[in-house]
Amino acid sequence: MQPPRRRRLPTPTSLLPQALCLVLACGPLPAASTAQQAAEPAVQRLRADVSFLADDTQEGRSPGSAGIERSAQYIARVFEDLGLATAPGLDSFEQPFEITGNPRLGKSQDLVARVDREPPAEFDGNLRRDFMPLSIGGSLRAEGLPIAFAGFGITTDEEAAFSYDDYAGLDVAGKAVILLRRAPGYDSPGSPFAADGPQPPDVATFRHKATNAFRHGAKMVLLVNDAGSLNGDEDELLLFTAAGTERYTTIPFVHARRAFVDQILEAAGAPSLAELEQTIGSGAEPTPAGFVLDGVSLDAEINVEQPTIVARNVVGVLEGSGPMAEETVVVGAHYDHLGRGGAGSLAPFSRDIHNGADDNASGTAMLLEMARRLARRPDPLPRRVVFIAFSAEERGLLGSRHYVKNAPLYPLEKTVAMVNFDMVGRLGDDRELTVFGVDSTPGLRDLVAAVGPSYGLTIKPNAQVAGNSDHAPFHEKGIPVAFLFTGTHRDYHRPSDDTERIDFEGMARIADFAEVLLLDFARRPERPAFVASADPEPQPRLAGSSASLGTIPDYDDSIQGVRLNGVREGSAAEKAGLQGGDIIIGFAGQPVGTIYDFMEGLSRSKPGDTVPIEIRRGDDTITLEATLDAAAPREGHDD
Repeated sequence: MQPPRRRRLPTPTSLLPQALCLVLACGPLPAASTAQQAAEPAVQRLRADVSFLADDTQEGRSPGSAGIERSAQYIARVFEDLGLATAPGLDSFEQPFEITGNPRLGKSQDLVARVDREPPAEFDGNLRRDFMPLSIGGSLRAEGLPIAFAGFGITTDEEAAFSYDDYAGLDVAGKAVILLRRAPGYDSPGSPFAADGPQPPDVATFRHKATNAFRHGAKMVLLVNDAGSLNGDEDELLLFTAAGTERYTTIPFVHARRAFVDQILEAAGAPSLAELEQTIGSGAEPTPAGFVLDGVSLDAEINVEQPTIVARNVVGVLEGSGPMAEETVVVGAHYDHLGRGGAGSLAPFSRDIHNGADDNASGTAMLLEMARRLARRPDPLPRRVVFIAFSAEERGLLGSRHYVKNAPLYPLEKTVAMVNFDMVGRLGDDRELTVFGVDSTPGLRDLVAAVGPSYGLTIKPNAQVAGNSDHAPFHEKGIPVAFLFTGTHRDYHRPSDDTERIDFEGMARIADFAEVLLLDFARRPERPAFVASADPEPQPRLAGSSASLGTIPDYDDSIQGVRLNGVREGSAAEKAGLQGGDIIIGFAGQPVGTIYDFMEGLSRSKPGDTVPIEIRRGDDTITLEATLDAAAPREGHDD
């Protein structure tokens, strides 16, 4: 689906020439030969910055790692060497804020199955021998949990190529559920669930099993290896973080050995796991085989801790001079990435370092290059320029949202523009540079189109804001934005996004162009006016979903539910009465414990559906109704 057409904003006839004259006051735009002569030092600087940030020694710059701390110190040293000031209220160039860190295994772990029939028995599980909690789940202390077997824990959409539901006719509310890994016939070409078959691939994932069990009311998951997951005859337990470190569900998600679970099944007079897999089958039409175990219960104490860690935005300030000196232009780029993969990685089973050379060492290097160029100008700029390297962008724009929502170092009402660099390292032979947000202030569209060719760039002006990077929170506050982006690629969010794939000559061209853009924002005699689009921003399409609600989630792992930072103007959420600060705890009649429960519910909905949404607002619990919009793919990368 093409993004909706945007009305082109009229440009005052005097604005574009005036803006260009302000930029050109320091000299004419260099011709191509002059640009080439001046490019080599910039190429070297950009290469040095990207090479440091994307080196293996920085460990993928995951928040909380030693590598991201070294990266923050590197950025701060550049700011200091340039003579940039620290922001008011900060003791250094760093603006700290707290986020939820990687989960860790708590000290207290216990799993005991009790047989309440003749002869009575007790099976005491041993941590690391019989079971291992996984970091994607939560904690629980419970006695006497009933137990159910729910096959592979899969529920497909009604319109799927093969309709299948392991929970059909099975009540698992308040129970621990035994689930098999992967899917029926995952290794069998004739199965609809084969790895290369017609079903969506996510039905075999831990995420689907976790959210599906929670949505059916289960209190705990006991996952066992299916026959195809065995390593020969060895039934290996997964490590605590083997499924990633992002919390998919609030209920415990425990990997158990088949021998331990088979003891429980035998005590309940039920078939073994091997027999149950045979019953389900691996052919063209597998058959669900769920049931509640008779006379067996589970005592569990599972403890997965969610520690708090400190992340840091790095902020350097170039003060302005004159009557507009208290107005601020923000230049931003995020410097964090995915560490060794896990949540967000498109190589989900890899534990290799994800260096993120393009995403976003390239943008951070561009930020530093802009700081060098503007700080070394002999003439002071009329407006203040604040350079911010944001952290925890990959976790949901946490650094930029912290700045905008909790700790703006300069008043947002006097922040006149925000320019963001995210993935600017792959210009390539076509020399195409996308600039998002060109209609957020009059004249910007024509300015970028006029200036780009002078530096050998083919500018793709785009009215969309593409709210998946750090400019979005500023735009939500009514601040004009420009987001520079060279496009996604097959190395995106994979270990192969390395320095040798970066086009440094192309980055130097972008740096020349971006300097002109920043000078325009810093020098305009009138404050850049904010223009809200008359058309709603296209919403990103979730896998398998064509519906959109229009919420802006907080991605706060520390709460039960999904807290909202806000809702998009004109969206189904706004029309339904949802507000920033609301916590969604139910969607379409199903509970919501994490963002993934909410995504699962939305993926099963269609445009035009009217769904109940249960929220907590302060001390009140409220149910609203929303009629869902149609989602459109959003351009730009998807973090």
